[in-house]
Amino acid sequence: MTPFNLKKRQKIILNTVILTIGLLSTQLVDFNLRFKFITGLAVLSYILSLWSLWEGLNLTKAIVLMILPVFFTGALASFYFLLPVRWLTRLPVAVAFGLMFYLLLLAQNVFHVASIRTIPLYRASSTAAFLFTLLSAFFIFNVIYAFKLLFILNGVAVFLISFPLILQVLWSITMEDRVSTAIFVQTLVLSFVMGELALVFSFWPMPTTIWPLVLSSSMYVLLGLTTNFLRGRGSRRLVLEYLGIGAIVLILSFLTTSWTG
Repeated sequence: MTPFNLKKRQKIILNTVILTIGLLSTQLVDFNLRFKFITGLAVLSYILSLWSLWEGLNLTKAIVLMILPVFFTGALASFYFLLPVRWLTRLPVAVAFGLMFYLLLLAQNVFHVASIRTIPLYRASSTAAFLFTLLSAFFIFNVIYAFKLLFILNGVAVFLISFPLILQVLWSITMEDRVSTAIFVQTLVLSFVMGELALVFSFWPMPTTIWPLVLSSSMYVLLGLTTNFLRGRGSRRLVLEYLGIGAIVLILSFLTTSWTG
């Protein structure tokens, strides 16, 4: 038994319910308080996720394993404010958030346990965490683009957002007690590439949904290739598959862009 006589799964469920209610309550928040509310919800997700997975955590896990829950919550909460103010729209999104956040915490718990002993759910959890990373990136990039920032600020913002998201994905490959220098440098390089792409695409008159789609697809290609090569699964066919997906998204962006204004 854990503190308050709750098992880990029960704590995860309670965590999910509280954050889902918090997301729904954004309907009642004044517009001027939205940024503070999103920040508070993200901080709350860190505290509750840390509480849910507390047993056996070291300092590295207490930071790295919490990155995705915090960013996923912040991403969905930020995007949530952009939705029409109608319960018919926002209620299904909140329910979907609750289900996804529950699965997310289960995946993070698998990483926590898998760093100690081998368990069969590791591969499925890696796939789920990778998907949630891309979803978080897409929603946050969408919010960044909605602010219509200066191109250099877009690059800096995407770099800062990409760094922790990429870091936790690369760390999950080895799950060492400390983030190695190699992982840190690889994360820095990939994040810098993401920032450069954001800067370049800022000059491209893309529709609102295409810009974050292109960037999150770029993250998919970069992370997919990197993680597979780090796991020793790299091949020419794999490279062509990922580059093919990137090319399809790029062609889509060309077709949906109005070059005449």
